Amino acid sequence: MNKIKTITIGFLILFVTTIWGHDGKTTAIMEEMIKLHEALVKETSTKLDTKKLTELLAKGADSKKDSETFSKAIPIAEKLSKADTLKDKKEFYSLLVESLSSVVGRHDKSNANLFYCPMVKKKWIAKGDKIVNPYSKEMIDCGEKL
Repeated sequence: MNKIKTITIGFLILFVTTIWGHDGKTTAIMEEMIKLHEALVKETSTKLDTKKLTELLAKGADSKKDSETFSKAIPIAEKLSKADTLKDKKEFYSLLVESLSSVVGRHDKSNANLFYCPMVKKKWIAKGDKIVNPYSKEMIDCGEKL
């Protein structure tokens, strides 16, 4: 009987964590946002590839509100992919982060966090807790985790 209880409890724990912290749509989107952050920190000279991000956003989210958020982010992601200059890339990235900031950390296992730099007055999404400001090399460690 104890073995059945243990198996049942284990199944329930697995089921509950799957519902509240799954590797779902938001996780995949945050992983793409992390890649964009890393490319901007490196000041990549090539255009940023947002095709996968745009496809993920188009699939919608697990809730109606988040799906609306994703839908509004699509045109910004498309503009980001067309940006030629580093300045334009950073501007469209900032707008994209702003549009997705409400979903950071929700139903997400990517370890993505939202950061803010008061000097440039912009947010970014990055993995972990370390501050790596993509907007200014001179102020790479300026900012705070929100």
